Amino acid sequence: MIALLLSVTLLSACGGSSGGSGKNGVRTSSSAGTDTDSEYSGSCPTSGNTKAFAKTRFALHSGLALGAFHRYIYKPARNGGFAKGAPKRTRSFAKAAVAGAFTVHELKVAKRFALANPTLCNSVQSISDKFSSLTGKLKNGTATQADIDADENAFTAFQQGASSDGFGFKERKATVPGAA
Repeated sequence: MIALLLSVTLLSACGGSSGGSGKNGVRTSSSAGTDTDSEYSGSCPTSGNTKAFAKTRFALHSGLALGAFHRYIYKPARNGGFAKGAPKRTRSFAKAAVAGAFTVHELKVAKRFALANPTLCNSVQSISDKFSSLTGKLKNGTATQADIDADENAFTAFQQGASSDGFGFKERKATVPGAA
C-alpha cells in the first residue's frame, strides 16, 4: 500500500508520462488557475526587477530547496544512508526521491521570481536541470555519492553567485510532505 502511494506521489509530482500531457510534454488543463511548466520558462529580462518582492520570494523558495536537499539527500548520503546494507536504505531513497521532487519544484518557483531579474535567471535554470537529473537517479535507486556531491557543489556555487549578485539566501528548515 505504501509503495503504491509513493509511486503515485512521485509520478504526479515529477510529471509521469501518463495522462494529461499535451504537445512537447506540457500538461494541459481545462481548469483556470493551474500552474503549467510554461509559467516557469521564458526569456531573461534585460532590465531591472519586473515583479514585486521578487528578491524576497526568490530567497524563500531557494532556501526551502536548499534545506530539503540538505536534510533528506545530502546528510543521509554523507552518513551512509544510501550505501548497500544500510538500515532503512529503501526508506532513505524514497524520502530522497520525494525531497528531490520538492527541491525541483521549489527551484522552478524560484526561477519564476528570478525571471524578474536578469542576473539570476540563467543560474537558476542550470541548477534546476541538475536536480531533475539527480531526482531521476534517486527514484531509480542509482544515485551515487559522487552525484550528490556534485549537486552539493552546484548548490554552493549557486548560493554564492546569488549572494554576490545581491540575492543571498540561507538554508531554511523544510519538512517535505510525504518524506517526514
